Amino acid sequence: MGGNMAQQREPRIDWRTGAEVSGLRQKGSRRKPRPSSELSRVEQGSYLDTYLARCRNERRLDDKTIKAYSCDISQCIEWLADMGGAIDREGLRAYMAHLNANHAASTVRRKLASIRAWTRWLKREQYIEMSPFEELEVNIRQPLLLPRIIRPAELKRILDVDSRRLMLARRKRKGDHTVHEADLALRDQAILELLVATGIRVSELCALNMDSVDMSSQQLRIFGKGSKERVMILGSKTTREVLESYLEDRQDELSPWCVPKTNALFLNRARRRITDQAVRRIIFKRTKEAGVPTHITPHMFRHSFATALLEEDVDIRYIQKLLGHSSVKTTERYTYVSSAKLREIMEQHNPRDVLEEEVGMR
Repeated sequence: MGGNMAQQREPRIDWRTGAEVSGLRQKGSRRKPRPSSELSRVEQGSYLDTYLARCRNERRLDDKTIKAYSCDISQCIEWLADMGGAIDREGLRAYMAHLNANHAASTVRRKLASIRAWTRWLKREQYIEMSPFEELEVNIRQPLLLPRIIRPAELKRILDVDSRRLMLARRKRKGDHTVHEADLALRDQAILELLVATGIRVSELCALNMDSVDMSSQQLRIFGKGSKERVMILGSKTTREVLESYLEDRQDELSPWCVPKTNALFLNRARRRITDQAVRRIIFKRTKEAGVPTHITPHMFRHSFATALLEEDVDIRYIQKLLGHSSVKTTERYTYVSSAKLREIMEQHNPRDVLEEEVGMR
């Protein structure tokens, strides 16, 4: 009966909507794998859509990650099609040379990782006989780039705000829901305090909701990459005070930040969920006001947070958990920054040189 059963077409999944569209895959007792070089351009696109749908629905990857996968793999497919190549070992070797000639090592590594994951999935799902990455040597040397941190003196200047500006945010409301500079000052200070005190990613900060904060237990619930949840303790008294002031404003009916229809913690001038670009503008504005010449990005607050903990002899495993890193290897790069600090200490404050200075002063 199984031999006479008519094969059914397995639906293709659109990863953007999750809807089923016409597919190419045939449902039978068993799919027969084929050489990856035999996949047509249409099949490649169909299988990519199915893979991305699995990433979203089963692995629950966030939209930015899925968009990056789609971009990386689609670019490879299109380049090979334009060059008359196939998704095989030789085609990928040529594409690797193309990437190395046009992109930084970190970008090349990311793009190849996306393509490798997709081809492994194709093999696992029995679309292809073997991944073209098998027995393909991939050795891309990435230069060691130390995380850029914010100097403590600069960080203090950025956080120090004229107290009168923040007090203005607590003024008597008129109920016109107009966002004034004082309102922005309080919101901006709360954002900067969280960046400094928690090392939160800018994407995680923008995704925070009102129920992400529990001031009674002094906890902040963060959803990181891959929808992984971690809980941060709001250990700084200053951070808690600023955040409490902002939360009061956020729930004050006369405040422009009181928007019951949205659960977002931080809002922009249009009273919608704040974006990462808006956070970057806040940092740029504050650094300019503080007279800090360094170009500071949101991620530099995260680097500074991790480095400060490391220099306070906090175990790297704890730092890994606080940052939400899945691997301690990602966290270990901060040890290079700490080593650089040790070099600076030994060169500028070496006991041997201090001894020479004391002898010379006699």
